[in-house]
Amino acid sequence: MGIEEGKSAAGDIDTIPVSNFMTKTVMTAGIDQTIQSVCKIMNENNLGSVVIVKRGVSGNEQVGIITERDIIRKIGEADLFTTQTPIRELMSTNLISIKPDNTISDAIGLMHGNNIRRLPVIDNDGKMVGIITDKDILKAVSTKSSTATAYVPKEFDVED
Repeated sequence: MGIEEGKSAAGDIDTIPVSNFMTKTVMTAGIDQTIQSVCKIMNENNLGSVVIVKRGVSGNEQVGIITERDIIRKIGEADLFTTQTPIRELMSTNLISIKPDNTISDAIGLMHGNNIRRLPVIDNDGKMVGIITDKDILKAVSTKSSTATAYVPKEFDVED
């Protein structure tokens, strides 16, 4: 089945909410923590990112995200780098998020449009309830073989 034949199967990702595939436990770090302490969190938990929070009046407020890519880019750009640098100097502050009832298709669109691979999932009260990553989306798409094959180019079809 090629792209044209599989278009109807894409409806699956248009109805599946991100809450079905998001990771509910999100590791966070405080805005004043050092890059070294955040890297330890990432290493010990086998993570590619950590959401950065600042203590606010109503609890922790998400203020950014740090990814492996951010760390590599900043170290590569720096003439001098110290592991004691505060994470706030390295994190991405334009935190793009999604709501739990948005669809997998919505998440794909946000990720593709913003060239990102992770979206914190924020409920209507502003509380972070999870994170959805490109790996979670791949899992969602691959659970329905018809959905997965809808994205396989026609030239990869195998005829019997």
